[in-house]
Amino acid sequence: MVTRRLAERLLRTAARRWPAEVRDELSREWHAELHVLAERGERLRMLRFAGSLAVGRARVPLVARSGLDGPFRRTVATLLLAPPAGVAIILVAAVLMNLVYNQLLATVSWANAVQLPVLTGVTAGLAVLLARVVRRGAARTARTGPARNALGVVFPIGVTAVLVEYTLNETTEKLTRVAPGLVLWLAGLTLSLYGAGLLAGRGRVRAAWLVGVLGALVAADLAVVLTVVNLISGGPETVIDGVAQGDTVDRVSAPLWLFTSWTDWSFGLPRPTKREIFLITDLVELQPFLYLACTPYALAYAIRAARPAAPEPIAPPAPVPSGA
Repeated sequence: MVTRRLAERLLRTAARRWPAEVRDELSREWHAELHVLAERGERLRMLRFAGSLAVGRARVPLVARSGLDGPFRRTVATLLLAPPAGVAIILVAAVLMNLVYNQLLATVSWANAVQLPVLTGVTAGLAVLLARVVRRGAARTARTGPARNALGVVFPIGVTAVLVEYTLNETTEKLTRVAPGLVLWLAGLTLSLYGAGLLAGRGRVRAAWLVGVLGALVAADLAVVLTVVNLISGGPETVIDGVAQGDTVDRVSAPLWLFTSWTDWSFGLPRPTKREIFLITDLVELQPFLYLACTPYALAYAIRAARPAAPEPIAPPAPVPSGA
């Protein structure tokens, strides 16, 4: 059959472009697939299959396919399960915060002041534990380079953040309000992970952590600032019947807004005021804690996955028998 002969010729052309150590095995697999398609009478698929192999770019020598399945599956599982785990961390932290608050409410007057610090502390602690788990998993995942690692980490986080926001608000109105800040954070986190991965790939692990942590903090801070600036006025307060409404936030304290949203505190500075702190925390709500829950594991994965693999031990040379 002319179609099959043409397909076989394309497969031979494709096989010649691969390294000799894998050429025969690949050729057998391809011809077996071609035989199945020929028995089904699928001539067009035969040509498409063989043609794609003939024009496709040959890669570097590969290990057996079964050897790649494990790291690939672990990579996908790690990157897809970690963001929901980050959301679960926030939920657990919120439950513990409520327990602490209810215990303190009847005995102390400052119970309200400890809510956000407890939520932040528990979230940070559990996020570090998640990062340790992800770091161990990253050592056994597929190595794809710092750029792909960064995008692979950030994309599931973005999807999870959108789903959580939509679920909590049941409308797209709030989502569109916080979307610019979320996009800015994701972009900044991607750059931070990429930079950290580059440094880790060169063996500069401490520098990678420093660049990653500082970059992620700046990205999260700018995201909170953008959200507040977009939605809360910085001008004079609205006055109704001679009463100021306290509906503005002075921009002078903008660098502190991320940390204020975590601690409910102005760090002893005159700005932001208590009213401004309420406006900020009421607006950003979940976002700062999502940043806190996901950033540690994202950095841990990007840095560990980018580090050079440990060299294989070199077997000692076989002893040379003494001459007779």
